[in-house]
Amino acid sequence: MSRGGKGANAWVLGEGRRRGRVTLLNPAPMRDEARDLVALADYLTPNETETERLAGVVVRGAESAAAAARALRSRGAGTVIVTLGAQGALACTADGLVRAPALPVAVVDTTAAGDAFNAGLAVALGEARALPDALRFASATAALACTRRGAQPSLPRRDQVETLLGARGAAEARLNRRRAAP
Repeated sequence: MSRGGKGANAWVLGEGRRRGRVTLLNPAPMRDEARDLVALADYLTPNETETERLAGVVVRGAESAAAAARALRSRGAGTVIVTLGAQGALACTADGLVRAPALPVAVVDTTAAGDAFNAGLAVALGEARALPDALRFASATAALACTRRGAQPSLPRRDQVETLLGARGAAEARLNRRRAAP
């Protein structure tokens, strides 16, 4: 969330809505103001702790994350995407739940994982990708950010994200061919 004056976040989200733009709210760092912004978010992306504070529901896994996300949707958020660290992300939409597994990487530092996830999600949504694909892109962006120390130095370039997704896709295709072989 912006550290601008009180009301800056509400103004930006409200102005985005007024202009017919897609709004995305990452409530980190969590402040009480975020509760008043939930209904202005087309996409709300809290982590487990932020989800608990916003929804008043203890989050201890996918099932409780889904319950909390549904509670936040009932308060006006369009799609709620709870980031679950190594367990990936869970999106709650009007049509149901969408899971996005975390990509396995050698974790060095998770400092920028949330910011990277949100940046990847914003890029993918801006390209009008379907939500499952946007979540994969966001997860890959976050995974790569965990492989280097620091916040800004760990943020990956687009080509690195696409390479990771391409390598994962190739590995999945090989595995599927093996499964299909007699």
